[in-house]
Amino acid sequence: MFLLGLITVFFGSCRPESLSIDLEQEPVKMVVSSQIVPNSVMVVAISKSISALEYSENYADANSGNNLLDKILVKNAKVSVSYNGVTDYLSPIIGVPGIYTSTSTPQYTNVEYTLNVYNPETGNSVTSKATMLDIVPFNSVSAKRLTGMNSGDITLNISFTDPPNELNWYMINIYTDQSGSQVENFFINDSESQETFLLSDIDFVSSQVNSSHVFSYWGYDTLVTSISNISQEYYDYLLARKRGGSIFSTIVKEPINYPSNIEGGYGFFTTHFPDIKIVVVE
Repeated sequence: MFLLGLITVFFGSCRPESLSIDLEQEPVKMVVSSQIVPNSVMVVAISKSISALEYSENYADANSGNNLLDKILVKNAKVSVSYNGVTDYLSPIIGVPGIYTSTSTPQYTNVEYTLNVYNPETGNSVTSKATMLDIVPFNSVSAKRLTGMNSGDITLNISFTDPPNELNWYMINIYTDQSGSQVENFFINDSESQETFLLSDIDFVSSQVNSSHVFSYWGYDTLVTSISNISQEYYDYLLARKRGGSIFSTIVKEPINYPSNIEGGYGFFTTHFPDIKIVVVE
């Protein structure tokens, strides 16, 4: 007991005092995400960055999700997209702050689009450029439910042709038709009703690609899947986002330096054009 007491006193005396550290915080910047619904609409989401310390001090009452989004979404931004010498202005969705859309912006492959965003409340602005790559469509898509103890799982089989003599990167989404749209992909929030996986043709052995993926606990009779030909930069960004998890879990995880093509802000502006299929699970 005497020896144990000495050890306790020794280690107790070696324990350093707590230090108060004043960390300089990054200024608040706008965060951009974008999505294209083929032949229909261009969608851009504008939010603002927050630090982990600011979240713990000022956003403690926002853990319900919708409250947090209400605090970080930018409601009155001026958003425009320019292409081929033409500029279109995106309109906010009524009742959905921070989401801006255009139904008149044409979707041209191999054309560069320039995004400009201005926040009149802060005077801050951001800009970005992205080229819409060629569409790579599915050759075939099918889904089959497993049997026995794994009857809650499904296997998704996809086939497409990878353009030869060039490097390509792909984003494949699977989600339910109940989810309504791909807006959820702004936050890469994989769940039982939506998942995203990424492919690079660096390891492809043939231009004819056949791939199978198992999804657990899929309780729906149909699914929607899409394939998008994306840039390497956006591929790297999505990989980092998937490592970070959802918009809520990133707040408490180890910080990640996300790639970005936004000048003056964060996030990523992309103009990829997905091929979308509705599939009945067999």
